[in-house]
Amino acid sequence: MEEKKRDTFRIKRETHSISQKVKDQLKTYNAVKKSIIAAMGNEELNIPQIAEKINMNTADTMYYVMSLLKFNIIQTVRLDDKDEFYFYKIKH
Repeated sequence: MEEKKRDTFRIKRETHSISQKVKDQLKTYNAVKKSIIAAMGNEELNIPQIAEKINMNTADTMYYVMSLLKFNIIQTVRLDDKDEFYFYKIKH
């Protein structure tokens, strides 16, 4: 049974390739992820602050920060004084 599974995965790898578009999207995601993590450092920042530091619009920054939150790379710390924005920090 185990040998059959290995053959299935081998055949799948040989016959199905990953499109260049998907590879480019993954490169972009990883580059943005690294820039967000570098921009945050040990600080607690909200979405507009992160967007300003990495020179990206707030909508795209929100998308990437939420993905980092989903994958447990960053965490929510608190709300600001006006209850408008959450502050985030990197999990250690």
